[in-house]
Amino acid sequence: MARILIANDNSDLLESCRAILEDDGHVVDIVANGGVAMARALTWQPDLIIIDWVMPYVDGPTAIGVLRGQAATALLPILLMSGTEDAENSAIEIGANGFLRKPFHAGELRAQVNDLLRAAASIGSTPLS
Repeated sequence: MARILIANDNSDLLESCRAILEDDGHVVDIVANGGVAMARALTWQPDLIIIDWVMPYVDGPTAIGVLRGQAATALLPILLMSGTEDAENSAIEIGANGFLRKPFHAGELRAQVNDLLRAAASIGSTPLS
């Protein structure tokens, strides 16, 4: 299936997301902040990034801005997650392709991931196309 990079500073959430997506056949890598996510995106070349809004060192919006500014990751699908109320309205403005409000159910995560991967494949921005 797809290679998915997840960046979140909550280790329980990381492991939960990893288990859900690996059960669906995806290859998942996890990191604890946006700075590591930016570096890993260039070296590991995921098909999708799931990134939290609030993290230490480099937050999600900052990481998204940097990723959108680099040719290798400019079209990479990015799902932004957050528990803050106003984040959903800002997600698309800062360059995310989708938004997932925390807390969420496994079905919501799966649906968002599948939708973004399908959309990316239809425009040829991931190896799934």
